[in-house]
Amino acid sequence: MPEARVYSMQGEEVGMIDLPVSIFGVGVSTHLLWEVVRAETLNARRGTSSTKTRSEVRASGSKPWRQKHTGRARAGSFASPIWQGGGVAHGPRPRTWNLRVNRKVRRKALAGILTERFEEGNVRLIRDLSSTGRTREMAAFLKDHGCEGRRIVLILGEGEEPVARASRNLPRVEASPASNVTVTSLVDAEVVILSERALAVLEERVR
Repeated sequence: MPEARVYSMQGEEVGMIDLPVSIFGVGVSTHLLWEVVRAETLNARRGTSSTKTRSEVRASGSKPWRQKHTGRARAGSFASPIWQGGGVAHGPRPRTWNLRVNRKVRRKALAGILTERFEEGNVRLIRDLSSTGRTREMAAFLKDHGCEGRRIVLILGEGEEPVARASRNLPRVEASPASNVTVTSLVDAEVVILSERALAVLEERVR
């Protein structure tokens, strides 16, 4: 069973903890991670981009000029895509981008990326993670842990919402409850800071 050091808010080591193998002992393929990240990215799209075709733009129905003997190319409609103010050819239309991924695949990808970050030494467990909601507190916290300037994902447990509020204005820091943290954010992260309370939620997610 993998073990990890547990730190206080001030960066001091306060003990050791056994980590669940179901989260931090799972191998995962790059292709499986790609599948889940692709699905999460597509599902985040609203799909509301829209353009008008030549049949939808408001334009005169008359022919711009006669067919022959003008020295110019034939033109049949002011709504043609080659005209300014005309319709758009092959433009975006409202659509649903949703892509479904097997539940077991999602769970394995989540556990796999956490395992990878742990094996790299980039997972840091915090005991009694808390905040009054002030940004300067979280900035000092990250400095004490030597994480300044790195892409950080904070995984929070229940009752730790003030930490997310305090992290909102810090650059390159994303705070997310353990129940909603995405594989995409963990793939992009350089450091994962994990609340001790969040472990039980993550373990429930990967079952």
